[in-house]
Amino acid sequence: MASGTSDISVIIPYYNRESYMDEAVQSALMQTLKPREILIVNDASQPSSRRFLDRYTSECTIIDLPSNVGLAGSRNAGIRAAQGRFVAFLDDDDVWLPRKLEQQRKFMEEHPECAGVHCAVWAMLPGQPSTYYRRFGTWWQPASEAAGWRAPGEPQPGPLTLAQALTNDYWVIPSTMMFRTDAVRELGGFDPAFRRCEDRDFIIRFCSAGYRIEGIVEPLAKLRRQGQDSLTSRRWVLFRSDLQTCRKHRSLFLRAYGWRGIAWFILEKLQEPTFGIRYVYGGVRRLMWLVKAKCRIKSDYREPVGDQRRLPSPTQRPIDNTTLIGGRSL
Repeated sequence: MASGTSDISVIIPYYNRESYMDEAVQSALMQTLKPREILIVNDASQPSSRRFLDRYTSECTIIDLPSNVGLAGSRNAGIRAAQGRFVAFLDDDDVWLPRKLEQQRKFMEEHPECAGVHCAVWAMLPGQPSTYYRRFGTWWQPASEAAGWRAPGEPQPGPLTLAQALTNDYWVIPSTMMFRTDAVRELGGFDPAFRRCEDRDFIIRFCSAGYRIEGIVEPLAKLRRQGQDSLTSRRWVLFRSDLQTCRKHRSLFLRAYGWRGIAWFILEKLQEPTFGIRYVYGGVRRLMWLVKAKCRIKSDYREPVGDQRRLPSPTQRPIDNTTLIGGRSL
Protein backbone atom coordinates (compact mmCIF):
# COMPACT_ATOMS: atom_id res chain seq x y z
CA MET A 1 0.00 0.00 0.00
CA ALA A 2 1.42 3.39 -0.96
CA SER A 3 2.08 6.16 1.51
CA GLY A 4 -0.89 8.35 2.36
CA THR A 5 -3.92 8.01 4.57
CA SER A 6 -4.73 4.44 5.56
CA ASP A 7 -7.54 2.29 6.95
CA ILE A 8 -5.78 1.90 10.30
CA SER A 9 -7.14 3.07 13.65
CA VAL A 10 -4.41 3.75 16.21
CA ILE A 11 -5.37 3.18 19.85
CA ILE A 12 -3.28 4.76 22.64
CA PRO A 13 -4.37 4.04 26.24
CA TYR A 14 -3.38 6.89 28.56
CA TYR A 15 -3.21 7.16 32.31
CA ASN A 16 -1.37 9.98 34.14
CA ARG A 17 1.78 9.71 32.03
CA GLU A 18 2.56 13.08 30.49
CA SER A 19 6.32 12.42 30.48
CA TYR A 20 6.38 10.30 27.34
CA MET A 21 3.04 11.04 25.70
CA ASP A 22 4.30 13.70 23.29
CA GLU A 23 6.90 11.31 21.91
CA ALA A 24 4.35 8.52 21.53
CA VAL A 25 1.72 10.65 19.77
CA GLN A 26 4.25 12.33 17.50
CA SER A 27 5.57 8.93 16.42
CA ALA A 28 2.03 8.01 15.32
CA LEU A 29 1.49 11.33 13.54
CA MET A 30 4.81 11.09 11.69
CA GLN A 31 4.11 7.71 10.09
CA THR A 32 4.83 7.47 6.36
CA LEU A 33 1.44 5.77 6.08
CA LYS A 34 -0.92 8.09 7.93
CA PRO A 35 -3.49 6.42 10.19
CA ARG A 36 -7.16 6.99 9.52
CA GLU A 37 -7.56 8.10 13.13
CA ILE A 38 -5.69 8.22 16.41
CA LEU A 39 -7.85 7.37 19.41
CA ILE A 40 -6.42 8.39 22.78
CA VAL A 41 -8.33 6.60 25.53
CA ASN A 42 -8.05 8.55 28.78
CA ASP A 43 -8.43 5.98 31.58
CA ALA A 44 -9.84 8.40 34.18
CA SER A 45 -6.57 10.29 34.66
CA GLN A 46 -6.18 13.04 37.22
CA PRO A 47 -7.63 16.39 36.05
CA SER A 48 -4.19 17.93 35.42
CA SER A 49 -3.15 14.93 33.33
CA ARG A 50 -6.41 15.07 31.40
CA ARG A 51 -5.85 18.75 30.59
CA PHE A 52 -2.50 17.78 29.10
CA LEU A 53 -4.37 15.90 26.35
CA ASP A 54 -6.10 19.08 25.12
CA ARG A 55 -3.07 19.79 22.93
CA TYR A 56 -4.00 16.82 20.73
CA THR A 57 -7.68 17.56 20.12
CA SER A 58 -7.11 18.89 16.59
CA GLU A 59 -5.31 15.74 15.45
CA CYS A 60 -6.64 12.97 17.69
CA THR A 61 -9.93 11.80 19.12
CA ILE A 62 -9.97 11.78 22.92
CA ILE A 63 -12.16 9.16 24.59
CA ASP A 64 -12.73 9.90 28.28
CA LEU A 65 -13.62 6.94 30.49
CA PRO A 66 -15.63 7.73 33.64
CA SER A 67 -13.66 5.30 35.82
CA ASN A 68 -10.31 3.58 35.68
CA VAL A 69 -10.57 0.24 33.89
CA GLY A 70 -6.93 -0.61 33.15
CA LEU A 71 -5.18 -1.33 29.86
CA ALA A 72 -7.59 -4.07 28.77
CA GLY A 73 -10.69 -1.91 29.28
CA SER A 74 -9.02 1.13 27.70
CA ARG A 75 -8.04 -0.79 24.58
CA ASN A 76 -11.55 -2.23 24.37
CA ALA A 77 -13.02 1.27 24.42
CA GLY A 78 -10.75 2.16 21.50
CA ILE A 79 -11.70 -1.02 19.65
CA ARG A 80 -15.41 -0.21 20.02
CA ALA A 81 -14.88 3.27 18.59
CA ALA A 82 -12.45 2.30 15.82
CA GLN A 83 -13.56 2.97 12.25
CA GLY A 84 -10.58 1.41 10.47
CA ARG A 85 -10.32 -2.10 9.00
CA PHE A 86 -7.21 -2.52 11.14
CA VAL A 87 -6.35 -1.54 14.71
CA ALA A 88 -2.82 -0.85 15.91
CA PHE A 89 -1.93 -0.43 19.58
CA LEU A 90 0.63 1.97 21.02
CA ASP A 91 1.31 2.30 24.74
CA ASP A 92 1.71 5.86 25.99
CA ASP A 93 5.41 5.43 26.82
CA ASP A 94 6.53 3.60 23.66
CA VAL A 95 7.51 4.94 20.23
CA TRP A 96 6.96 3.82 16.64
CA LEU A 97 9.59 4.21 13.94
CA PRO A 98 8.32 6.16 10.90
CA ARG A 99 7.62 3.20 8.58
CA LYS A 100 5.97 0.94 11.16
CA LEU A 101 2.39 1.23 9.89
CA GLU A 102 3.42 1.22 6.24
CA GLN A 103 5.43 -1.98 6.51
CA GLN A 104 2.87 -3.80 8.64
CA ARG A 105 -0.02 -2.77 6.38
CA LYS A 106 1.95 -3.99 3.36
CA PHE A 107 2.57 -7.29 5.13
CA MET A 108 -1.14 -7.71 5.80
CA GLU A 109 -1.92 -6.93 2.16
CA GLU A 110 0.56 -9.62 1.05
CA HIS A 111 -0.61 -12.15 3.67
CA PRO A 112 -4.42 -12.19 3.63
CA GLU A 113 -4.34 -15.41 5.67
CA CYS A 114 -3.00 -13.43 8.64
CA ALA A 115 -5.32 -11.74 11.12
CA GLY A 116 -2.45 -9.99 12.88
CA VAL A 117 1.17 -8.91 12.59
CA HIS A 118 3.77 -7.76 15.09
CA CYS A 119 7.50 -6.98 14.96
CA ALA A 120 10.82 -6.74 16.75
CA VAL A 121 11.75 -3.62 18.73
CA TRP A 122 14.62 -1.56 20.00
CA ALA A 123 14.44 -2.04 23.78
CA MET A 124 15.25 1.18 25.62
CA LEU A 125 16.87 -0.22 28.75
CA PRO A 126 17.85 1.78 31.85
CA GLY A 127 21.52 2.75 31.78
CA GLN A 128 22.18 0.71 28.64
CA PRO A 129 22.17 1.37 24.89
CA SER A 130 18.98 0.49 23.05
CA THR A 131 19.13 -3.18 22.10
CA TYR A 132 17.48 -5.27 19.41
CA TYR A 133 14.81 -7.43 21.02
CA ARG A 134 12.27 -9.96 19.95
CA ARG A 135 10.75 -13.17 21.30
CA PHE A 136 9.71 -15.02 18.18
CA GLY A 137 11.50 -17.01 15.52
CA THR A 138 14.83 -18.72 16.17
CA TRP A 139 17.41 -16.00 15.52
CA TRP A 140 18.73 -13.17 17.66
CA GLN A 141 20.45 -10.02 16.40
CA PRO A 142 23.13 -8.93 18.93
CA ALA A 143 23.03 -5.27 17.96
CA SER A 144 22.46 -1.87 19.50
CA GLU A 145 20.40 0.86 17.91
CA ALA A 146 23.55 2.94 17.49
CA ALA A 147 25.03 0.21 15.28
CA GLY A 148 21.93 0.24 13.11
CA TRP A 149 19.71 -2.53 11.83
CA ARG A 150 21.19 -5.16 9.54
CA ALA A 151 18.80 -7.46 7.72
CA PRO A 152 19.59 -11.00 8.91
CA GLY A 153 18.70 -12.80 5.70
CA GLU A 154 16.66 -15.40 7.61
CA PRO A 155 13.38 -16.84 6.32
CA GLN A 156 10.07 -15.45 7.59
CA PRO A 157 9.60 -17.06 11.04
CA GLY A 158 6.05 -18.21 10.30
CA PRO A 159 2.96 -17.89 12.50
CA LEU A 160 2.95 -17.93 16.26
CA THR A 161 1.38 -21.21 17.34
CA LEU A 162 -0.77 -21.75 20.39
CA ALA A 163 1.84 -24.15 21.76
CA GLN A 164 4.40 -21.34 21.56
CA ALA A 165 2.05 -18.70 22.99
CA LEU A 166 1.57 -20.84 26.10
CA THR A 167 5.28 -20.62 26.95
CA ASN A 168 7.33 -17.81 28.42
CA ASP A 169 9.78 -18.05 25.49
CA TYR A 170 7.44 -16.27 23.07
CA TRP A 171 5.84 -12.88 23.49
CA VAL A 172 4.00 -10.38 21.30
CA ILE A 173 4.81 -6.86 22.47
CA PRO A 174 1.60 -4.78 22.70
CA SER A 175 2.99 -1.67 20.97
CA THR A 176 3.89 -3.77 17.93
CA MET A 177 0.43 -5.34 17.47
CA MET A 178 -1.71 -4.71 14.39
CA PHE A 179 -4.91 -6.74 13.87
CA ARG A 180 -7.85 -6.96 11.54
CA THR A 181 -10.55 -5.15 13.50
CA ASP A 182 -13.21 -7.78 12.82
CA ALA A 183 -11.03 -10.53 14.31
CA VAL A 184 -10.39 -8.56 17.51
CA ARG A 185 -14.08 -7.80 17.91
CA GLU A 186 -15.04 -11.41 17.29
CA LEU A 187 -12.81 -12.40 20.23
CA GLY A 188 -14.42 -9.75 22.43
CA GLY A 189 -11.23 -7.72 22.69
CA PHE A 190 -9.05 -7.90 25.79
CA ASP A 191 -10.27 -9.49 29.00
CA PRO A 192 -10.91 -6.66 31.54
CA ALA A 193 -10.54 -9.17 34.38
CA PHE A 194 -6.79 -8.88 33.74
CA ARG A 195 -5.36 -5.67 35.12
CA ARG A 196 -1.94 -6.97 34.04
CA CYS A 197 -0.80 -9.63 31.55
CA GLU A 198 -3.86 -8.85 29.44
CA ASP A 199 -1.68 -8.98 26.33
CA ARG A 200 -0.58 -12.58 26.89
CA ASP A 201 -4.13 -13.67 27.67
CA PHE A 202 -5.35 -12.07 24.44
CA ILE A 203 -2.68 -13.72 22.28
CA ILE A 204 -3.41 -17.13 23.82
CA ARG A 205 -7.11 -16.69 22.99
CA PHE A 206 -6.22 -15.36 19.53
CA CYS A 207 -4.14 -18.45 18.69
CA SER A 208 -6.60 -20.81 20.39
CA ALA A 209 -9.30 -19.52 18.02
CA GLY A 210 -7.07 -20.47 15.08
CA TYR A 211 -6.13 -16.92 14.07
CA ARG A 212 -2.73 -16.45 12.47
CA ILE A 213 -0.26 -13.76 13.59
CA GLU A 214 3.26 -13.39 12.22
CA GLY A 215 6.22 -11.26 13.21
CA ILE A 216 8.43 -8.94 11.16
CA VAL A 217 12.07 -9.34 12.21
CA GLU A 218 12.95 -5.70 11.53
CA PRO A 219 12.54 -3.46 14.61
CA LEU A 220 9.75 -1.01 13.84
CA ALA A 221 9.14 0.33 17.35
CA LYS A 222 10.92 1.29 20.55
CA LEU A 223 9.91 -0.41 23.78
CA ARG A 224 10.59 1.75 26.82
CA ARG A 225 11.87 0.03 29.92
CA GLN A 226 13.01 3.09 31.82
CA GLY A 227 12.09 3.61 35.45
CA GLN A 228 11.55 -0.06 36.16
CA ASP A 229 11.89 0.32 39.95
CA SER A 230 8.16 0.80 40.36
CA LEU A 231 7.50 -2.26 38.20
CA THR A 232 9.84 -4.60 40.03
CA SER A 233 8.43 -3.48 43.37
CA ARG A 234 5.15 -4.99 42.21
CA ARG A 235 6.71 -8.21 40.93
CA TRP A 236 4.62 -10.43 43.20
CA VAL A 237 1.48 -8.71 41.90
CA LEU A 238 2.63 -9.48 38.36
CA PHE A 239 3.29 -13.08 39.34
CA ARG A 240 -0.27 -13.38 40.62
CA SER A 241 -1.45 -12.17 37.21
CA ASP A 242 0.68 -14.87 35.60
CA LEU A 243 -1.01 -17.44 37.84
CA GLN A 244 -4.35 -16.00 36.72
CA THR A 245 -3.32 -16.60 33.09
CA CYS A 246 -2.26 -20.15 33.87
CA ARG A 247 -5.45 -20.90 35.77
CA LYS A 248 -7.71 -19.52 33.01
CA HIS A 249 -5.96 -21.47 30.28
CA ARG A 250 -5.04 -24.62 32.22
CA SER A 251 -6.98 -26.84 29.82
CA LEU A 252 -4.86 -25.54 26.92
CA PHE A 253 -1.63 -26.11 28.85
CA LEU A 254 -2.71 -29.65 29.67
CA ARG A 255 -3.77 -30.33 26.10
CA ALA A 256 -0.44 -29.17 24.64
CA TYR A 257 2.10 -30.16 27.31
CA GLY A 258 0.40 -31.91 30.20
CA TRP A 259 1.11 -30.86 33.77
CA ARG A 260 4.77 -30.11 32.95
CA GLY A 261 3.65 -27.21 30.78
CA ILE A 262 1.92 -25.59 33.74
CA ALA A 263 4.89 -26.24 36.04
CA TRP A 264 7.37 -24.89 33.50
CA PHE A 265 5.40 -21.67 32.93
CA ILE A 266 4.94 -21.02 36.66
CA LEU A 267 8.61 -21.67 37.49
CA GLU A 268 9.84 -19.39 34.71
CA LYS A 269 7.54 -16.62 35.92
CA LEU A 270 8.62 -17.23 39.52
CA GLN A 271 12.20 -16.24 38.68
CA GLU A 272 11.40 -12.51 38.67
CA PRO A 273 9.84 -12.16 42.15
CA THR A 274 12.40 -14.49 43.76
CA PHE A 275 15.44 -12.80 42.22
CA GLY A 276 17.78 -11.74 45.02
CA ILE A 277 16.18 -14.01 47.63
CA ARG A 278 18.98 -16.17 48.93
CA TYR A 279 18.73 -19.86 48.02
CA VAL A 280 15.16 -19.51 46.72
CA TYR A 281 16.08 -18.09 43.30
CA GLY A 282 18.70 -20.76 42.68
CA GLY A 283 16.26 -23.48 43.67
CA VAL A 284 13.61 -22.11 41.33
CA ARG A 285 16.06 -22.06 38.42
CA ARG A 286 17.20 -25.63 39.04
CA LEU A 287 13.62 -26.85 39.17
CA MET A 288 12.77 -24.88 36.03
CA TRP A 289 15.51 -26.44 33.94
CA LEU A 290 14.66 -29.90 35.26
CA VAL A 291 11.00 -29.53 34.30
CA LYS A 292 11.78 -27.84 30.97
CA ALA A 293 14.14 -30.65 29.98
CA LYS A 294 11.24 -33.10 30.31
CA CYS A 295 8.59 -30.83 28.79
CA ARG A 296 7.49 -31.94 25.33
CA ILE A 297 4.49 -31.23 23.14
CA LYS A 298 2.13 -34.17 23.51
CA SER A 299 1.99 -36.58 20.59
CA ASP A 300 -1.80 -36.25 20.24
CA TYR A 301 -1.77 -32.45 20.33
CA ARG A 302 -3.46 -30.72 17.37
CA GLU A 303 -2.35 -27.17 16.70
CA PRO A 304 -5.32 -24.83 15.96
CA VAL A 305 -3.24 -22.20 14.13
CA GLY A 306 -3.32 -22.69 10.35
CA ASP A 307 0.33 -23.65 9.90
CA GLN A 308 0.58 -27.38 10.63
CA ARG A 309 4.35 -27.78 10.40
CA ARG A 310 6.05 -30.05 12.92
CA LEU A 311 6.50 -27.97 16.07
CA PRO A 312 9.95 -27.78 17.68
CA SER A 313 10.43 -28.94 21.23
CA PRO A 314 10.50 -26.02 23.71
CA THR A 315 14.05 -27.00 24.68
CA GLN A 316 15.21 -26.13 21.15
CA ARG A 317 14.26 -22.49 21.68
CA PRO A 318 17.32 -20.22 22.15
CA ILE A 319 17.59 -18.55 25.54
CA ASP A 320 16.72 -14.86 25.65
CA ASN A 321 19.84 -13.04 26.84
CA THR A 322 18.36 -9.53 26.80
CA THR A 323 18.24 -8.54 30.46
CA LEU A 324 17.84 -5.47 32.59
CA ILE A 325 20.49 -4.35 35.02
CA GLY A 326 20.46 -6.75 37.96
CA GLY A 327 19.74 -9.74 35.77
CA ARG A 328 16.02 -9.22 35.25
CA SER A 329 14.57 -9.88 31.83
CA LEU A 330 12.10 -7.69 29.95
